[in-house]
This record gives sequence, C-alpha cells and structure tokens, in this order.
Amino acid sequence: MEFIYQHVGEIAGVISFLAYLKYIISIFNGKTKPSRSTWWVLTFVGILIFFSSYSIGAKENMWIQLSYILGPLIIAILSLSSKYGYSSGLLKIDKICLLGGILCIGLWIIFNSPLIAFLGSIIVDFIGLIPTIKKAYFDPNEEDPAAWGIETVAIIVNALGISVWFSLVEKDWIYALYLLVVNGTIFILLWRPFLKLRRLKNLIE
Repeated sequence: MEFIYQHVGEIAGVISFLAYLKYIISIFNGKTKPSRSTWWVLTFVGILIFFSSYSIGAKENMWIQLSYILGPLIIAILSLSSKYGYSSGLLKIDKICLLGGILCIGLWIIFNSPLIAFLGSIIVDFIGLIPTIKKAYFDPNEEDPAAWGIETVAIIVNALGISVWFSLVEKDWIYALYLLVVNGTIFILLWRPFLKLRRLKNLIE
C-alpha cells in the first residue's frame, strides 16, 4: 500500500495515457478524425503548463502533465495524415488558445514569473476545452465516454497523491482541482444519456 502511495503520480500518468491510447485506437479504427490545429494547440499548451508548473515547484502533477504532452502530440502527428486527420484551418478558438499561450510565455519572460504563466496556461487550456464541454452537453454521442471515464479515474488517482491542499506555498492542488472540476463536468455530461436510459428502463420494468 505504501508503494502505491509513493508512486501514485506515476500510476495516474499511466492511466491517463491509457485514455489517450483508447482515443488513438479509435482514430486507427476510423471512428475519430482529429483536427490538426486543435491537437497541435493542445500540445503547445500542455508543454507550457508542464514547464511553468515545474518552475514553481508543483511537481506532484508531473506524470499526468507529461501524458498531456505525449498523448496530444501523438494525436497531432497522426492528424497530419490525410487518412487519419482533417484540416479545417485555425478555428477562432484555436487562435485564441495559441495567442493566449504566447501571451503567457511573454508574461513569464517580462515579469520573470512562472506562476503567471502557469495560471494563464490553465485559463488557456480551459478555453480550448469549451467546445468539448459544449459538445458533451448538446451532442454527447460525438465523444467517447469510456475514454473520458478512464481519464477521470487518472485524475482522481492523481488527486490522491497531492499531499497539501489549498496552500499558498504548495501549488500542486491548483492544477489537480482544475482537472477534477473540468474533466468531472465533461464525464458527467457524457454519462447523462446512459443514466436517463437506465432510469427509463427501471420505470418500465
């Protein structure tokens, strides 16, 4: 049990990458066509969050953050193929995320504050997820509930490894809390149809 607690971050990272692996398999099966612009932007933002959080000493999230670089990067590379991906050009939301990421780097350099870049990157990441949240609410059939379920498990495991919460000194909890709220929201929205069907089935029976 002690071994599991000591390596909870690594375990969360592996589970998170499994979620991306399921998404990648769906690409190879022709069920998903990733947008080139979106996944390259997500890779860029993931790299920014990784290095800015490392610079402020928030290292307990490192493994799950690493999966947020490797997963999107592999998907972004696959999207370059005309067989697996499609190019819709830079959408408005992609441009906002890209410019936001560049702004975060600029603020990091100007104010010599990785914390500003870290918090700004989280905001940019959230903006990039708005279309997914919207799709999960209005058209949940276009997302993979199982993949989001696996990712939610990874986030919960990662949160269990955070030793200090709501501290002004230790800042690992900020990213962990963000992931719990955002991914948890998407997970609940995607599973609503299944819960409704189950409730309807129980009423019928």
